[in-house]
Amino acid sequence: MIVNRQSFKTLPVRSRQAGVVLMVAMIMLIIISLLAAITVRNATSSEGINANLRQTQLATQAAETALRYCEDAAINLVNEGTGTFAFTSPSGSAISALALANVAASPALGATSTAVVTTNWDTTTDNGQLILPISTVNLSGVTTTFARPPECMIQRAMPDVAQSYLSVLTITSRGFGPEVPAADNSRTRPIGSEVWLQSTLELQ
Repeated sequence: MIVNRQSFKTLPVRSRQAGVVLMVAMIMLIIISLLAAITVRNATSSEGINANLRQTQLATQAAETALRYCEDAAINLVNEGTGTFAFTSPSGSAISALALANVAASPALGATSTAVVTTNWDTTTDNGQLILPISTVNLSGVTTTFARPPECMIQRAMPDVAQSYLSVLTITSRGFGPEVPAADNSRTRPIGSEVWLQSTLELQ
């Protein structure tokens, strides 16, 4: 009996798994890269938002400082008859003590108040705007430095004929953030964070 023995070689079957793994790895790499880019962008945006909020907070503090300073100056002027609070006029002249001449007149009936018109502030023309000393916001021991001091305007309210002894004053202030540069020679409108506040005083 003759037996024919034949040997068979098993040929390796090429697997496509390697190609699939490579594609999955590339897709994962792309996804990770996109997530990293989004994270960096969000972090940058958050930093910008936080910086803007911080500047607005500091501008609000400057406006509050100006409001209190000018309220105290007005009270001192009415009660004492002579002011002791120093300011600077928009033309650059020093005001060693607040006087009645520095108080803006009351608006005519139906007229717009001087204090609410921004062009009355952003000019060297004296419309009643008062510039505070820079030392009122740049305090010793505070790291934040302001380049532009806050401003205010003290204006008489509409006179009350029935109670002529009553002094009614409107105090308007505006403060700037530390990123706002010092005013130029023309006192053009500032660029940066800016906060306005207003109060009314009734003094007897």
